[in-house]
Amino acid sequence: MSKKQKETPILADEMLSKSEVFVQKYKKAIIGITLAIILVVGGMLAYNSLVAEPKENEAAANIIYAQDYFEKDSFELALNGDGINPGFLEIIEEYDGTDAANMALAQAGICYAQLGQFDEAISTLEQYNGEDRLIAPKVKHTLGNCYSHKENYDKAIELLLEAAEEASNIAITPYCLFDAAAMYEAKDNTAEANKLYERITKEYPQSPVAMQAKILLEAAK
Repeated sequence: MSKKQKETPILADEMLSKSEVFVQKYKKAIIGITLAIILVVGGMLAYNSLVAEPKENEAAANIIYAQDYFEKDSFELALNGDGINPGFLEIIEEYDGTDAANMALAQAGICYAQLGQFDEAISTLEQYNGEDRLIAPKVKHTLGNCYSHKENYDKAIELLLEAAEEASNIAITPYCLFDAAAMYEAKDNTAEANKLYERITKEYPQSPVAMQAKILLEAAK
């Protein structure tokens, strides 16, 4: 009989008894770990219920005033508030970590850009962290235009083209392409600019900028 055949098999009841010994030996440690897990999970649930969710709800309720001013192009009031209701800057400070504060970063950055405060716009927009198919490309579009005002055309083009691809819709993409073409023209790269104008006329012929792109292509001939 081989050595392997002579080995005594481990039976199920023997394995069970060994497990019981292990449990008895480390009973206190197991109980301690279990209690720690319960406390951590319970603490997280309590934090979400008692702190995070109320904070998120309060932020969402307060941001609507700034957003109303934003929609009315009252960018100063949207940023700083009206003395009674908070602006985006207060939302960002008071409700850090909430979805509303993240949205406020995007809209505050756009406000700064509209007011011609491009350094502030850049620093604010670069803090935005989101993947929304409308907001994220709009943030990059605005960032690109801000960098163009700083005459950093390479960075501007990079951001504008990224925004165009991420959005991939008629509401945003043709405008990003059009602005990127303008940046190429600022760099005296007419060939690349014309490629983007052509793309606009072919892919987004219904866009308001398509006719302008067509005129610029005709003028370049």
